[in-house]
Amino acid sequence: MKDLSHFYFKGIPAKEQPLITVAITVYNVEKYMSRCIESVMAQTYSNLDILIIDDGSRDRTSHICEYYMTQDKRIRVINQSNLGPGAARNYAMQEARGEYLAFLDGDDYVENYIYEYMMSAILESDAKLAVCNYFEDKEDMPVDIHPLTEDMRAGRIRMVPSEELITECIEGSDELHFGSMVWNKLYHRSLLKGKSFPSIMFYEDRRFILEILHDAGEAVFVDTPLYHYIIDRKDSVSAQIGIFCIFSEWIPVCNSVKAFLKQIGMEELVDTQDYLMYKSLLNYYVEAKTDKIGDKGKYLEDITAYIERCRDSIDRIYGCRIADPREKKRMQKFLNHRWTFDHFYLR
Repeated sequence: MKDLSHFYFKGIPAKEQPLITVAITVYNVEKYMSRCIESVMAQTYSNLDILIIDDGSRDRTSHICEYYMTQDKRIRVINQSNLGPGAARNYAMQEARGEYLAFLDGDDYVENYIYEYMMSAILESDAKLAVCNYFEDKEDMPVDIHPLTEDMRAGRIRMVPSEELITECIEGSDELHFGSMVWNKLYHRSLLKGKSFPSIMFYEDRRFILEILHDAGEAVFVDTPLYHYIIDRKDSVSAQIGIFCIFSEWIPVCNSVKAFLKQIGMEELVDTQDYLMYKSLLNYYVEAKTDKIGDKGKYLEDITAYIERCRDSIDRIYGCRIADPREKKRMQKFLNHRWTFDHFYLR
C-alpha cells in the first residue's frame, strides 16, 4: 500500500485540474441555499461543474438557485417533481459532466478548499475514491470556515482498504470518522457506472456506499474535516426518519445490506447489522408503547412480532464484536419477561 506520510497539500495548478461535478440536491432549503452555493462558488479549485437538482421545492429554493446561475457560468439548475433524494442523485449522475463527482446536500456547506484538497489526495495516491472527515454543526451555528494551517496541510491522509471501510460503515469507530453518507466523498466517474440509488425517501445511500467502497478496493482518507453537516434541522428529510418508515424502508434496507455483506464474504458483519437493527427495534417498541397522543401505537404489534424473530439467534447476534452485554440482557427480558421489561423500560 502506498506510503503517504510525506503528503503536503500545496494545491493544484488550474490547468492540471480534472473537471469535478459538484451535485447539489435540494428540497425546500431556501434558508440555507445561499450559504451552500456560495461555499462552492468560493472554492480554490476552479474547474467545477456545479449541478443543482431541485427535487420539486415548494418554497423559494428554485428562485435562489436560478439567481446564482446568473452569477456564475459554472452553475446549472435542473428542476424535477418531488421524487426523493435517491432519484435526484440518480439524475445528477446522469447529467454530470465531470471526470469526478461529489455530492452536497443543500442545507450543508463546505470548506473552500475541500475539492482541491481531496483531488490532491487522489492524485497523490492514485485512488479512485477520497473520503474526508467532517464537522457536525448545529443549525443555529454561524458559518465557520477554517483557514488552512500547516498541521492541516501535512501528512493528514492515508490509504484504507475496502474491508476496513466497510467495517467502519457497519460498526462505526472513533478512528475513522466518515460514515456511510455520500456527501463527504469524491468519486471517480468509473466507480458510479451501473450504480443507482433506490427510489425511496430514507436510507437511500446505505447499500450504495457499501457497493462503492467494495468496488473501489481502497480509498484515500483525508483526516482534515472539510464538510459541514447540519445535524439538527427539524424540517430536514433526515429528521423525519423514525417509526413511520420501519417496515416500508428501514428494515428492507437493513436486509439488503445483510444480503450484500453475505455476497462479498463479510458474513461476520451480518450479525453486527442484526444487533444494531434489533437494538433499534427495542427502542421503537418503547416509543410506540409510550405514545399517548400520536398513532405510533398502531405499529406495536408488528414491531413486537419482528423482534420475536431473534429469539433463536440471540446468542449469535449479541455475540458480535460491538455488542453491549447490557443490550443482550435487555433483549432477554423483553423476550422472556415482557411485564418486567415494560415495568423497567417504559418509565
